[in-house]
Amino acid sequence: MHEWLVWLESTAVSTWVRESGSLWAYPMVLTAHTVGMSLLVGASAVIDLRLLGVAPRVPLAPLAVVFRALWTGAAISLMSGLLLFGADASTKGATTVFFVKLAFIAGGVVVAWRLARIFAGIGSGTHLEASAGRTRLLAVLSLLLWTAAITAGRFMAYLTPEPF
Repeated sequence: MHEWLVWLESTAVSTWVRESGSLWAYPMVLTAHTVGMSLLVGASAVIDLRLLGVAPRVPLAPLAVVFRALWTGAAISLMSGLLLFGADASTKGATTVFFVKLAFIAGGVVVAWRLARIFAGIGSGTHLEASAGRTRLLAVLSLLLWTAAITAGRFMAYLTPEPF
């Protein structure tokens, strides 16, 4: 696997992101990643907090539109994250915390997808109760997973690679 990571890191795109002095390279990709995460996690937090009882006078059904921002943020984060990973693949790919971060992200996306399906049911006549145990559990899980993913991502800057 290390050979593949070294190859990925040596591709023209990865080299450009890492070594170019252009603002369109690493600084812009990192900014895009931050904006994408903000959309993803911010939209998710709005939905989660409402499901947990914050702002109870805000109707739930209109919040379904917030999922557009969530999925847009997810797409931006994915694309920019792939570019950031490629720029330093042999280092990031050798850290356990990177894979922990990916696991938290996968969990967060699954929970967001399940909540989106629940919200989609509102329009078809299914009633969504903000106090429903399962929905509240998903909201708490979502907040925890996104917080853990962001924390793991920040830890990557401070932890040195360790072999598996």
